[in-house]
Amino acid sequence: MTRSQASILILLGLLLALFWLAPEVPLLGFAAVLLALALRAGGEPLARRTGLPPWAAVLIVATLVMLAIGLAGWAAAAPLTEQAKELAQQLPRSLETLRGKLADTGWGDWVLRQLDPGRILGGGGAENAAAAAASAASTTLGGLGNAVLVVLLALYLAVQPEGYLSGLRHLFAPEIEGRVRDTLEDAGHTLRGWLLGQAFAMVVAGVLTWIGFLILGVPLAGLLATIIAVLNFIPVIGPLIGAVPAMLLALTQDPLMPLWVLGIVVLVQNIEGNFLTPMVQSRTADLPPALLLVTQVLTGALFGLLGVALAAPISALALVLVRRGYVEGWLGWPPKPTA
Repeated sequence: MTRSQASILILLGLLLALFWLAPEVPLLGFAAVLLALALRAGGEPLARRTGLPPWAAVLIVATLVMLAIGLAGWAAAAPLTEQAKELAQQLPRSLETLRGKLADTGWGDWVLRQLDPGRILGGGGAENAAAAAASAASTTLGGLGNAVLVVLLALYLAVQPEGYLSGLRHLFAPEIEGRVRDTLEDAGHTLRGWLLGQAFAMVVAGVLTWIGFLILGVPLAGLLATIIAVLNFIPVIGPLIGAVPAMLLALTQDPLMPLWVLGIVVLVQNIEGNFLTPMVQSRTADLPPALLLVTQVLTGALFGLLGVALAAPISALALVLVRRGYVEGWLGWPPKPTA
């Protein structure tokens, strides 16, 4: 075994040990890398046009993004709050309607008995409910702390990436430093392509879904389309999860309308996934759907919701590392020709 191969195996072993001992840490770090790439993607063109240092351009972009989010939230707060209140009022009625329809069938009545809160919570219902509420509050606070950590890490990485990349390259043997540099550049290009395609997909999915819901007459079309657009960050699974509240509300209008709602969501995802997103991502991050689904199931089982959310960019990165590090670097296959 050569020194370069030994350095790769040592680093791979350390990474696996980190995932085993503290799986949330590398996932949060990877989320920070994605956000840093997004900030650099906006800061570098600004630096070229204005002559500003890259770090200053990145800080300007980050400030503008935060201001834009704040202004958008302020402008949409009133209508979205009103729609959220209406959603909170209508969802229980929709669930009650669904419960009534299920109770009229034998299999539905069995499902309702299995989902009975007394069976789920066990004997100490009130105590278990209080414990569940406390756990949910703790999870929420932990999520907010993780979000702040990711933002801070992303700013550090985006403002001065050269130092961190140089340190990472020096963890490998000197004879493969050039290959490591090319692999990192290829990985950054791939992840940027994925981010661009996914941002485009979220906007398109939200707009098309909103138009479809308006045509159907689904209540709270804007809020429900926004939920689906945000969850579209998680390919394949996310939009289907976001369709559940829309289907429940549609049930109050007509028994067949949930099927139309699901049909619109599936149609939009096919248009976005098969035509629009591939045009944007081109060859940079074209993920095979089967590989993406397997990765989502695997990361979800190992790391929970955060693993599912990051499954797609993890897949894109893994394809680059396997091709560059194993297929070409270890096995010695010639590099894949580029278009």
